[in-house]
Amino acid sequence: MTPDSGSSSAPRRRIRNRLLLPAAIVALAVVGLAAYRNVQLRHSQEELQLANALQLARVSAGSMDETIAEVHTLLVTVAQLLDPTLPPDRNDAILQRIFRNAPLRYSNIWMADSTGQLLGSARRPLRDTTKSYLGDRSYFRRAVATRRFTVGEVVTSRTVPGNPLVLTFAVPIIPDSAGPIRAVIGASIEVDSLEAVRSARGLPVGSVLNIMDNSGTVVYRTTDSERWIGKQFPAERDKRRYLSQLEGTGVGQSADGVFRLTGFRRMARAPWIVYVGIPIEYTLDVVNKQFTRDIVLGAVITLAILGFGYFSAIRVVTPIESLTADARAIAGGDIARRSTVDSDDEIGELARAFNRMADTAVESNAALKDSQEQLLHVQKMDALGSFAGGIAHDFNNYLAAIIAHAELADLTLDEDEAARLDLHEILAAASRAADLTRQILVFSRKQMVERKTLDLNQVVRGIELMLTRLIGESHRLDLQLSDTAILANADHGQLEQVVVNLVANARDAMPDGGTVTVRVTTEELSRGDPRVRGGNSGTFALLGVTDTGVGISDELVDRIFDPFFSTKERGRGTGMGLAIAYSIIEQTGGQLSVESTPGLGTTFTVALPLAASGTDVAHRATSNPPREHRPVSVGGGRILVAEDEPSVRSSCERILAHAGYEVRSAPDGASALDLLRAEPGSFDVLLSDVVMPGMLGSQVAYEAKRIQPDIGVLFMSGYADDALVHDDLAISAATCLAKPFSGRELCDAVERAISARRVTPSA
Repeated sequence: MTPDSGSSSAPRRRIRNRLLLPAAIVALAVVGLAAYRNVQLRHSQEELQLANALQLARVSAGSMDETIAEVHTLLVTVAQLLDPTLPPDRNDAILQRIFRNAPLRYSNIWMADSTGQLLGSARRPLRDTTKSYLGDRSYFRRAVATRRFTVGEVVTSRTVPGNPLVLTFAVPIIPDSAGPIRAVIGASIEVDSLEAVRSARGLPVGSVLNIMDNSGTVVYRTTDSERWIGKQFPAERDKRRYLSQLEGTGVGQSADGVFRLTGFRRMARAPWIVYVGIPIEYTLDVVNKQFTRDIVLGAVITLAILGFGYFSAIRVVTPIESLTADARAIAGGDIARRSTVDSDDEIGELARAFNRMADTAVESNAALKDSQEQLLHVQKMDALGSFAGGIAHDFNNYLAAIIAHAELADLTLDEDEAARLDLHEILAAASRAADLTRQILVFSRKQMVERKTLDLNQVVRGIELMLTRLIGESHRLDLQLSDTAILANADHGQLEQVVVNLVANARDAMPDGGTVTVRVTTEELSRGDPRVRGGNSGTFALLGVTDTGVGISDELVDRIFDPFFSTKERGRGTGMGLAIAYSIIEQTGGQLSVESTPGLGTTFTVALPLAASGTDVAHRATSNPPREHRPVSVGGGRILVAEDEPSVRSSCERILAHAGYEVRSAPDGASALDLLRAEPGSFDVLLSDVVMPGMLGSQVAYEAKRIQPDIGVLFMSGYADDALVHDDLAISAATCLAKPFSGRELCDAVERAISARRVTPSA
């Protein structure tokens, strides 16, 4: 007997011996199985009830958040309809109409002055006039103090017969954000009418819905509410996690001594935690009944299992052994191994599924290898882009210093000095260098996204040299531009990136050389034209890129814009270029389409809505310097400059001083803040670099606003990282001056910041 045959016969002997054990042993096994199943069932029931409790807590919290949102919307709307100066009966009539038509079951809607005296109510107290005063309510005082929409506590109603518990809301009417409160609009809802409370009533007996605030104080409880509302939740320290987590579950003794399975969820629109508890006895009853049924059923079927199991073992064991051997072979590296078991029962289906799994594993391994190679290529391109962006950042700092010092030198010369011509050539060369860094940022995808009205002819003409170098000497670039301006709204850098991607794709489609044609024109497109979105029609700005290459087959056209899909050789592309171009044009509001004939070539067409002809057109810096680059003396103002690059800091300080400003400078954010603290309230504008060691520009601006709230903020950056720059602008409500810039641009930006500060009232 071989080792394999011996190992396969041992399991058969063990199975047969077990099937021949005395009936008592089998019965004992059944009892043990039933006990184990009881434990498992209890565990699963607990998990089920915990999941139910958590789901109920989520639904209840969501329901109450929706109610709060609807109440907030109603109160803001009512605030626009009421006039605090009208007689109370007039306001009563308006509130009663709103009350009758309100979508929620409100118990009352009212308006009071800032002291708490009622100015109108949908349901006014009939006898006790002291109930018309709301100044003693904590939610009312909190709404007046915070001047915001407030969710109050659960209190006893003063207006509804029977004085039920109600949930209250209030929002102050403030015509001017800095002015006094004219009135407070409020509403209340009976707690028993809330969907969350009604759902809790349908839970098993002993279940509870509890609402606590952040301090652990009970806001509402479905059982014994009058006893618990307003009191601290007496839970052990480990249960205080309810106050710090978004949601969760737990098992333990509740405040009333009952052991419950609990779920809790923090509300989004109020500082409350919704807690749902289901008695653990409910779960135990279900488990105990099932255990009894298992014992009875197990005793009945024990003998049947013994007889049937013995005769079934032979049919079952043999194919299982075969599958086991196949699995071991595949695990050992024999990926071509497949199961030969063939039957119509579950084991046969398992064998077929096993074979399909093995096939899928082989395919997945191949796909994983391809994906890893694509990911590696993407990472390499991203690293190269980051490196290019870093070079552009440093280069922009150098260019900013060159331009600034050349302009400062120009200021010292007379109009007829011959040296001024040399300075102008320096400025022209610096401008061309700035244009080169902008193209590097286009490659690295680090340019700032800013949509402006652009002339498509100028966009293409501005990167003509870059495109010529991109396609190489074996290809020819043919620009067919319009004689008139063709205007569209887009981001200059992103549109350049689209053109670069399309031209690079056209080049790769012509491995043996050819002509890449870039055409800019306008055309009247009718509804249903594949080059425009949906059912749009009209005149569109069209930018087309055509190659004379191999073309695209019909079955591949529909996938051409899919990410990571590429027909190029491995290592020659990521499959992301066309996907990125498509995404950019879609976000711009246009459409990127493709037309191709195999063997003849392909045309990609960008269709953008035309911009108004009277709109100002944004221009990129040209290779020639501006005719007037000298800073203009604009008058007074104190400027605080924070810049870590010494040459840029020095040039900014000197240019602004020449323009008539009083300037203080610092090499980093901490030093700038020290100057601001030493002379609080004396600076008009903070001019800060975005990226500095120690503190970012946004952090400096934030701290500066805390020291001097009315100070204007102007950023400057040589590295337009989208996320960083836009976060800084959003935090500080500032604008960003891209390096390099001329003295005139710097002074104009500073003057705009000062003007904006003068017309904006202090916080």
